[in-house]
Amino acid sequence: MRVESRKGSFVLSIDTELAWGSVHSGSFQDRWEHYNRTRPVISRLLDLQEKYEIQATWAVVGHLFLDSCETEDGVKHPEITRPSYDWFEGDWFAADPCGRTQSDPNWYGPDIVKQIQNCRVPQEIGCHGFSHMIVGDAGCSRECFVSEIRACLKQAEKWGLTLKSFVFPRNSVGHLDVLEENGFSAYRGGTPAWFTRFPGRFQKVARLVDSLLPIAPPVVTPRPVTGGMWNVPASYFYPHRDGWARNVPVSIAVRKSKSGLARAVRERSIFHLWFHPFNLASDPDALLQGLEDIFKDVARLRIRGLLDNPTMGGLAKLLEGQHEEVSA
Repeated sequence: MRVESRKGSFVLSIDTELAWGSVHSGSFQDRWEHYNRTRPVISRLLDLQEKYEIQATWAVVGHLFLDSCETEDGVKHPEITRPSYDWFEGDWFAADPCGRTQSDPNWYGPDIVKQIQNCRVPQEIGCHGFSHMIVGDAGCSRECFVSEIRACLKQAEKWGLTLKSFVFPRNSVGHLDVLEENGFSAYRGGTPAWFTRFPGRFQKVARLVDSLLPIAPPVVTPRPVTGGMWNVPASYFYPHRDGWARNVPVSIAVRKSKSGLARAVRERSIFHLWFHPFNLASDPDALLQGLEDIFKDVARLRIRGLLDNPTMGGLAKLLEGQHEEVSA
């Protein structure tokens, strides 16, 4: 089902996770410098969003709603059912310091949540799991995911938030029925980019080739799921500048994004950009300047009446209304 609009749409989703995003690999210690720079990056990003009136869906890991946590009878977060992954040993919460924001700022983020809420341009706060479990992996049972979702909803309620949009950690989709049962209306699906057709190592090579070429990324069409939920696929990951990516000019990512916006306008479809704030911390000045160039283009197209900028939840609400009209 297409968006019944004479305009294209720009959707921005931001995976906000700090150290929780690397619990699955244990690599959070290698990224500590990036995490320490993430809060200033978020402040600068929100300033740009206010300047160009850009809405986004901030997919926040539920543990970041907390200012502190502590063990209960020696167990960290006993309310969460542990996953059983073949590739992960020990307790999933072993790295949780059970401290507080002041002493362990990369594991807690109530100040970040408050800053997003206080943005002068309304932002959506969505869900990215409570502890960044890899949901689509067989080791994450339905019971695990239910416990994660319930913990997120409980913390969000304390903030007066109703979570409607979900972004799967590592984009590993699973247990959609749990989202449906808990009132979610949108999730971010995988990108239909050409390089995803290749398996394993071939896909990594194809992805590298794609990152070096200023070709337009795909635009997407949301797909309805049972229970009034919508799959809003990703179009393009705005790249970091770590490792080999340091050699790729930011201007290529900007050109690709602008091509995606132009294509969304031309086809009256959706260009869905996403990234992590800690990605921007790999080269804040260059990457934020690139985003500003993209946001300028979004603002220009919006002023001309050619482009909308809904959140994931806002888009799902619009689509569900149209779907009900068609079904009536």
